[in-house]
Amino acid sequence: MTDKIVNQTSAGFDISKSKARSVGRPEQGRDAEPKARADAPRDAVELTNTATNLKKIEASLADLPEVDRSRVDDLRQRLQSGSYDIDHRELAEKMLKLEQDLS
Repeated sequence: MTDKIVNQTSAGFDISKSKARSVGRPEQGRDAEPKARADAPRDAVELTNTATNLKKIEASLADLPEVDRSRVDDLRQRLQSGSYDIDHRELAEKMLKLEQDLS
């Protein structure tokens, strides 16, 4: 189902004949600047060195490899030789702690 659009001009829609009523607004145009009140508090921005510290941390992390090759090689060798023992109790405790931290 469609409705025909009527009263359309090249500048847009003519709403002068609609049942719209005006809403009371202050006498202020679109480009007018709001008047500052003398007693109004002024907003202030205070920058700390947090951004600088974050940049330093990002730079130091960028220098680190994503994977610790020596640890991976050590684990691979231990798995292949059968000398890697898994502490099932410790593994279960860490899994439960992770689950609790996430919820």
